[in-house]
Amino acid sequence: MKIEKAYDLPFPLTTVFTAWVSSDTVIPPATRMDILPEVDGHYRLIMETPEFTGRNEGVFSLVETESRLVYSWEWNGDGEVSTIDVRFEATGTGTHIELIHTGFNKEESVTNHDSGWDSYIDGFTVFLAGC
Repeated sequence: MKIEKAYDLPFPLTTVFTAWVSSDTVIPPATRMDILPEVDGHYRLIMETPEFTGRNEGVFSLVETESRLVYSWEWNGDGEVSTIDVRFEATGTGTHIELIHTGFNKEESVTNHDSGWDSYIDGFTVFLAGC
């Protein structure tokens, strides 16, 4: 099972790519990020509230600056390890992003992540507009 998404953002490629791999880019509901964007480097997303603590862990298998990222994704140690493949391309008006998220075992995960990506991009766009 997989998710395929495409987004067009009105921001320069360098800005979009740099923010995507920055530990300073914290998009709610995340409360903290820890990213080392290199092959075998880590991707950690942490959500902490008084009621809940959640953590995503992933490892980069491909990092092509301003072009492509491939990294794993496992939510809260649930055993479902999926793969995120993101491609970035400069356009005349900003940056085009193509995202493929594969390796899901459960339909519920596909549904949750599908809407999660849209929500993330909405928050990411707001974040970039404030930069």
